[in-house]
Amino acid sequence: MEHERGADFRGEIFMDGLALVFMLAVLVEKVVEIFKDIVYAIPFFPDKFRPLTLELLSLACGVLLAFQSGINALELLAVKISNPGVGIVITGLVIGKGANFAHDFFHSFSKNNKR
Repeated sequence: MEHERGADFRGEIFMDGLALVFMLAVLVEKVVEIFKDIVYAIPFFPDKFRPLTLELLSLACGVLLAFQSGINALELLAVKISNPGVGIVITGLVIGKGANFAHDFFHSFSKNNKR
């Protein structure tokens, strides 16, 4: 009975962590959407740097939110790493790429773990 409860508890932690990653990814998308208008409104900023600026802003927001929330997707997926900070940075990059990327990341990772 205790073993089953432990599995349920880990499942709840995984789902809560997964929900947090998706919520943060959506938040980053909305923040970048707001800044998109600002970046494109700057007249002296070269057009070729605008998409890169938004991408870097998105990734930086994702990493910042991952560190502030302490979320580590690798830990959620039961991947053992020696430095949890690496997992938080990877999670931040996943968050920074947006909700679709986060979904694809977890979907492909869960497929690989079932083998």
